[in-house]
Amino acid sequence: MKECCKNGCQQTIDKSVVKKWLNYIVYTILILIVGGALALQLFS
Repeated sequence: MKECCKNGCQQTIDKSVVKKWLNYIVYTILILIVGGALALQLFS
């Protein structure tokens, strides 16, 4: 095991997890906006 994997990589793992969740949130919001616009077009 490299020295960075024992202590230094924990910060990078935390950052990648945060970045992954931010991507999920952004894509969810985009899908909701597009889905809402489609629903408004179909039902109005």
